[in-house]
Amino acid sequence: MQPVEMKGRLEEKIRALEKERGMLLEEVRELKEVVELSERAKGLENEVDRLRSEVKVLKERLPREFLREIGEFVSESVTEEEEDSEECSNCEEEELL
Repeated sequence: MQPVEMKGRLEEKIRALEKERGMLLEEVRELKEVVELSERAKGLENEVDRLRSEVKVLKERLPREFLREIGEFVSESVTEEEEDSEECSNCEEEELL
C-alpha cells in the first residue's frame, strides 16, 4: 500500500471517529440532562407527597366547626379584597378626572 493511500484511509477513519465521538458526546449530554431532570422530579414528588400528608394530618386534628369558620373567613376576606381593589381602581380613575 502506498503511503498516500494509507494517509487517505487514516484521514477518513479519523473523520469518521471524530463524527461518532461528537454524536456520542451529545447523547451523553442529553442523557445526563434527562437523569438530572428525573431526579429533580422525583425529589419534588416526594416533597409534595410529604406536604400533602402533613396537610391531611393537620386538617384531621382540627375540629370540623373550626374548618367551616376558616372557609367562611377566607370567602369573606376574598370578597373584601375584591371590593377594596375595585374601590382603589375607582379612586385612581376619579383622581385622573
